Amino acid sequence: MPCRKKPLCVFGPVDSRRLGRSLGINLVPFKTCSMNCIYCECGETTFLTAERKEFFPAEEVLGELAKVLEERKLSFGEDFGLDFVTFSGLGEPTLHSRFGEILRRIREEYPMLKTCLLTNASLFSDPVVRKEAAQAHLVIPSLDGSDEEEFCKINRPEKSVTFQKVLEGITSFRRETEGLVKMFLEVFLVPGINDSPSSAERFRCLAEKIRPDAVQLNFLDRPGAVSGLAPVPEETLERFSSVISPSCPVEIPGRKKRDPGTNFAEVEFSLLNLLRKNGPCDAEKISADLLLPGPEIQRHLGMLCSAGFARTGRKGQALFYVLTDAGAKFLREKEGSC
Repeated sequence: MPCRKKPLCVFGPVDSRRLGRSLGINLVPFKTCSMNCIYCECGETTFLTAERKEFFPAEEVLGELAKVLEERKLSFGEDFGLDFVTFSGLGEPTLHSRFGEILRRIREEYPMLKTCLLTNASLFSDPVVRKEAAQAHLVIPSLDGSDEEEFCKINRPEKSVTFQKVLEGITSFRRETEGLVKMFLEVFLVPGINDSPSSAERFRCLAEKIRPDAVQLNFLDRPGAVSGLAPVPEETLERFSSVISPSCPVEIPGRKKRDPGTNFAEVEFSLLNLLRKNGPCDAEKISADLLLPGPEIQRHLGMLCSAGFARTGRKGQALFYVLTDAGAKFLREKEGSC
């Protein structure tokens, strides 16, 4: 049965190194995913599943998006001041059983907008999911292991998800959509697991087989789900780039320094810290302290309340936000992993 909790699914926009000004759509509750990646900045997966469900009602997701876009249209005109509408967020977007319908409706109702899917490709073994994903302008699947062992160590997938299934799914998607849909392949490098010379050569062979428009090398730049992880050094990025580039163009977007307050997870981490430090705060004070516009702060607050990390309260007619015990625990775990 669909979850009837009112969704808070639209967040941002955020300034993305890869996508420019991107408005995010999250289709699953915190932290629902088919993988439990050790580097995930959102923390451990709390509901590990590969079963598709209508976690949030599709009409409510589209209604929330329409409201946000109408607000932006008043300020930015027909392009809404956006480069992409991106399916990402707190878990795997394609787990939503009506993901394809939502994407199709956005394409039909807002033809001036470009759409992007960030996915772990765990469901790409399903031709239905591949057909749904093919409606996006840009698809960025991740493949973090060059073999089954690396894949399991880094991604810690749901038991039905295997390296071979993910590889075959991505390869099939590329074969079916080459020349129609732009596709980058993201590889997240983790020291001591998939950063060896032999791993680099295997990734080169995989890139040669998949034939993406480019391979994007990613690395840790904030605490992940597992403590003690470190970013790969610059020389490793250069070595991987030199090995893979004869078979496929390579990009390292993560090399560019992030602008403060533009990353989804960074903003929410700062927001939770603010609530811990100052106690109950209204949205106006939070907006002023974090130097972000009110509508964007409201989106982040909504996501945190939906995740159970914050809650609302009232003083007379004034609405304020309070850090919950779960939010305080999340902060401690994140700080302990630094």
